[in-house]
Amino acid sequence: MTKSKSLEKYYTYIYIGILLFILIHLELSKLVENINKISLSLVITIIGLITMVVKLFILEKGLLEKGKIYILLKIAELFVASFFIYYEQEVNIIGALIYVLTLLEIFSFNNELKFMLYYFSPIIITGILMLGKEFFTYYIIINTIFIILLDIFIIYIVQCILKDIIEKKEEVSKLLEQEKEKNKQLIEIKKHIEKSNKELERQKEEMRKTRDSFRNSVAELFILKETSSYIGSILEIQQLLELVCDMIMGIMGVDSCSIIVYNEKDSSLDFHVKSIYSKEVIENFKAKGWSSYLREKMKNKEILIDNNVDPNKYSFLEGRKVGSFVAVPLRKGNTSYGLILAEHSLENYFSTSSTDLFKAVSMQVAMAIENAKLYEKMEEIAEKDGLTNIYNRLYLQKIMPKLVEDAKKNNTPISVAIFDIDHFKKFNDTYGHIFGDEVLKAVANLAKKKLEAYGGIIARYGGEEFFMIFPNLGIKEVADIVEELRQEIENIELKKQNIKAKITASFGVSGYPEIADNYTELIRTADDAMYCSKNRGRNCVTIAPINVKCNL
Repeated sequence: MTKSKSLEKYYTYIYIGILLFILIHLELSKLVENINKISLSLVITIIGLITMVVKLFILEKGLLEKGKIYILLKIAELFVASFFIYYEQEVNIIGALIYVLTLLEIFSFNNELKFMLYYFSPIIITGILMLGKEFFTYYIIINTIFIILLDIFIIYIVQCILKDIIEKKEEVSKLLEQEKEKNKQLIEIKKHIEKSNKELERQKEEMRKTRDSFRNSVAELFILKETSSYIGSILEIQQLLELVCDMIMGIMGVDSCSIIVYNEKDSSLDFHVKSIYSKEVIENFKAKGWSSYLREKMKNKEILIDNNVDPNKYSFLEGRKVGSFVAVPLRKGNTSYGLILAEHSLENYFSTSSTDLFKAVSMQVAMAIENAKLYEKMEEIAEKDGLTNIYNRLYLQKIMPKLVEDAKKNNTPISVAIFDIDHFKKFNDTYGHIFGDEVLKAVANLAKKKLEAYGGIIARYGGEEFFMIFPNLGIKEVADIVEELRQEIENIELKKQNIKAKITASFGVSGYPEIADNYTELIRTADDAMYCSKNRGRNCVTIAPINVKCNL
């Protein structure tokens, strides 16, 4: 049963209760007044009760939703109620209450107030029929109008309350919908957790089988445990790989263990080797390590165990007596990071359990390499200028104090230079910011190449300012290098479509211990010297004077 049908039934029961109360009242009145004839009030009450019983029957049959039947029943109910308003030949308050109850029932399901006048027509028609000319007396008209206005007011108030209830109900419905959505999400999470638990159970079962297969190999279990421990405690990847090689070689008793890591930047190989062989043999292995066979093994996901090595088959084994070897790719997902290679002079040295062990170790090593590469990239992003791809001021502030301290500690010189591109604003204003960016990149690239030749470091210090560090070089030597750079910058003719531009820069040079005693003084004196170059007409190099400021 729908909510509207249930409410309609509830109203009908109330109506029947009121009519039964009136019927009892009428019968008691007859007994008290000793009246034997059937009154019109009794007839109307009985008609009202019959109407309500019919209505209950129609409700059960589901016919009330049909518009015409509903309207006829409501009009019948309103006429019955109207009778009780005028049955004592005057306006009766009990009848008015029955009438307003019926109206409230109607407007609970049809909240359009524009039809209100139609539902007040029974009270007027019944009043005229029952009272005749008396209906138009001042007293009856005033009371009838009062009842109608009171009913309208009550209905309006109830409508407002219902509207508020409906709005709150909608809010509750929205909250319920949100709760349902959350419940759905929780169910999904639960399913995911169950799925994860199943996966964990599966992995747990695999680990149990692995443990059982390794039961007779305590040393192999130990190396797996120690590898996991090192991966969790060592952040420096080079140190980690060397320790893993040490453990594999020492605990498994192999003659040689190599972890070969592929470097994507320059397509080179980084070798981490622990071996019983001489340095010359190891260097020969590194030279021939980038063989086509090893390249293919790095791409392959499968572990290779060869327990009967043919020395003529593998060029990378040249110079060593190898009876067995295992090659384990270092992979995570579809990414290949390199290879673990373990060798022994005896044949049939590696068992199936060795395969499982190397697989477990390789997964952890691959994960450690991936984490190290990600960390390296994040550090590089944080320390590099996005436009020029040279170091930024943040990196400079981090490294400068350490470099100066190292120079003091080792009693070695360190020199710095600051330079500023002359009239840089003109490039932006005349040719646009894109061309200005090209100027910055060209100058940065030229300066970077220059410094790399002397083991120096360059950073972008500000908008068009650059900072250069020359460890282990004195101030005069650096001044000569910087003069060479100034000339090279002056010889640049930057071309972009139809635009040609010449570039110059002003330099300031300072150094420890000749000029400054700490990194703050180095920066300040170099900066002062650069502004001296600006005052001298730009496009020149100025060495910071000792204990004297330039005339800025």
